[in-house]
Amino acid sequence: MLLAIDIGNTNVAFGLFEGGTLRQDGHFETQRARGLKELEASLPDSKGVDAVAISNVVPALTQNLFEAVRNLYNQKPLWVNAETAKIPLRVDNPREVGADRLCNAAAAWEKFKKAAMVVDFGTATTLDIITAKGEYGGGAICPGLEMAGKSLAEGTAQLPKVKIQKPKRVVGRNTVECIQAGLYHGYIGMIDHLVRLSIKEEGCSMKVVATGGLANLIARESKTIEAVEPFLTLEGVYYIWKRNL
Repeated sequence: MLLAIDIGNTNVAFGLFEGGTLRQDGHFETQRARGLKELEASLPDSKGVDAVAISNVVPALTQNLFEAVRNLYNQKPLWVNAETAKIPLRVDNPREVGADRLCNAAAAWEKFKKAAMVVDFGTATTLDIITAKGEYGGGAICPGLEMAGKSLAEGTAQLPKVKIQKPKRVVGRNTVECIQAGLYHGYIGMIDHLVRLSIKEEGCSMKVVATGGLANLIARESKTIEAVEPFLTLEGVYYIWKRNL
């Protein structure tokens, strides 16, 4: 089985793939990966694992990941990057494209085989375009919902940190409702606007899918997101690994 690992700024997700099918998945906080012993204790046991592939956007964790994979699985991992992704990159600086975005693009192309856009609601919210030729076409990066809420709380004297959820009303009647309205409805509007502008600029229709922890919350009322693919990034790790066999 392939152990696919996706190291994000907030969480680490992993999945065990057998014959292209996700058999098991899990996640833990990225903070646990900063200690080698904690990282090893958080990853699945070695039974059946004969290959490892990693998407990592936290360079400081690379050495710990390398050692954990060697110690637990006796494997040398495949690292997702601009070279191993084997995707034509229609951008100015291919090496700047995050591994998670490459994975999302690879998975979207393999699953849909058409022009597509992936909206990933992670620590940062990213939009990524895959052209009708299977090229990575660039996209947009915004602060994530949690990050935006945290920034309000930490950057002001009196605004609290709030739970990210749909408020009872758009016009809030207390501070919490006001913040929730701004974050929830504001992000839906922002995403829909970016998607529509991107499609207009590209000049073609696209399959628009969402992934990431808050994807379901926003997709519920978005006018442009067609589907939620909760394991898209891990699936992308699998597809990129397969391309390198």
